[in-house]
Amino acid sequence: MLDFEVFTAAFRHVFSDFVSLKELTSESIDVLPEKYQSVTARIDLSGDARATLWLNVGHPGVVIAMKKLNIPNADEDRMFMDTVGELLNIIVGSAQRNTPCRYDFSLPRCYKGEAYPLRFAENARTEARRFIFEEFETILILEQA
Repeated sequence: MLDFEVFTAAFRHVFSDFVSLKELTSESIDVLPEKYQSVTARIDLSGDARATLWLNVGHPGVVIAMKKLNIPNADEDRMFMDTVGELLNIIVGSAQRNTPCRYDFSLPRCYKGEAYPLRFAENARTEARRFIFEEFETILILEQA
């Protein structure tokens, strides 16, 4: 099993060092939301462990990240999804350097919209944390069989 705290530490590192933001507060989420907003990216992990890592980012956070990562600011859905996918890719890579567990990871897949559901495996174990920033919030979810 992967240690969720390695991913939350990587999340904090990426948002602090790459996006220049520190969360105001965070909380563990025992019951996942039924619907998600703005942009969500997912990456599948395979190897020593099999899991899926999800990152949901509110619209203001995506715009801030685009500026900090020098991604052209366009109102195109593709640019928003590319930004969140790249954030998740950096988080997964950073986490891998800080765990003895070896895994490969897929390219990110992204979803954008308002009030859309995410589908998790029926018997999967999920751990989630909501990070609250001044103008937006994000949710990081680790899904493991």
